[in-house]
Amino acid sequence: MKQLKSADPGEKLFTSYSQFPHETDTLTGEDVPVMNRRARRVTGPWFTKSGHLAAAGTALLVIQGAGCASHHPGPLLIERPLAAARAGGSDQGLSLRLVTYNIWGLPSWLTGARAGRYPRIARELERLDPDVILLQEAWTTKSREAARLDARWSMARAAGQHTFFQQCGLVTLSRFPIIGGQFYPFSRAAFPDRLVNKGVLKVTLELPDGQVLNVWNVHLQDGGSPGVRSAQVRELIARVRTAEDGQTADLVAGDFNTTPGSALYRELSDVFGPSAQELNGGAPFVTWDGLSARAGAGQTLDHVFLRRRTRFQTVQASQHVAFSASRPEERLSDHFGIEAELNLRTGASLAGGIGPVLPNASAPSLAPERVTYAAGD
Repeated sequence: MKQLKSADPGEKLFTSYSQFPHETDTLTGEDVPVMNRRARRVTGPWFTKSGHLAAAGTALLVIQGAGCASHHPGPLLIERPLAAARAGGSDQGLSLRLVTYNIWGLPSWLTGARAGRYPRIARELERLDPDVILLQEAWTTKSREAARLDARWSMARAAGQHTFFQQCGLVTLSRFPIIGGQFYPFSRAAFPDRLVNKGVLKVTLELPDGQVLNVWNVHLQDGGSPGVRSAQVRELIARVRTAEDGQTADLVAGDFNTTPGSALYRELSDVFGPSAQELNGGAPFVTWDGLSARAGAGQTLDHVFLRRRTRFQTVQASQHVAFSASRPEERLSDHFGIEAELNLRTGASLAGGIGPVLPNASAPSLAPERVTYAAGD
């Protein structure tokens, strides 16, 4: 495998699109006892019985202070594909398919999850064959194997994630060229999210007909911190409102840790418009259940919103559960995925629901390369 040159001596680049840049820092996600909603079930008794782990974690944070996350907007690492992008729109509007999935990318010794699940996630994403993929909780190098797809994809994640504490866990993949973007870390977080660098990953996509689409990959505060989550929602709304990239629309999706009917959900839908589930008219389905088989254990925490910037005559959407299994032990994450189809038209209204994705256009192929978009680009 041929190694490419990088401006950052701490990163290695490869011609193979499926190979992520290798981070040379010795501290990885597998080394750190980071907790979230699921991990607290495992580590909670340890903290109750002894304060040693908490003290060790605090000391580790102090030691790593020089590499801690910044609250300033940051650039993205973007890998471009070998193949040409598919067409997915026309001068009459926009059609695309999206998958959003929280992959539960913590070390297996914390989660107890089955081995080999990340390559299986990648294979299922290939089978679903969407236009855009949003992944959350890709905390570790190993978990990012879930994003190692074939050479048709562009991939973006935040730059500068050299230690675990700098990880945002967000990865966005697109069949359309990624022409810009930025990572916006949240200014507030509560434990355990304070240990990492949660935020919003924005990418700007160029559609085959010249339209521009902004896609926002979101992961809000986990657990019982409604005040922090409310502050993060306000930051998200402000970022989306002030983004002026000539976009046709803003697609805002991911793990909001917020249920339909809640005050925060209503605030999001008031600003961004109805979710794909609301546009479809169907009842919300469970997107997180902690792998519990107990009736009523699940919640709807993941959503897809579409904020229109252009006046459309017709807006249609549907969404379906993805990454389901007949038994909890066969699941690949403690979340279910969402597969959404969106269709916006400026011309005559559509008949027969959402149509198929158009065949590949004759566009020049892109050589595999890695681009860093600086903050503000």
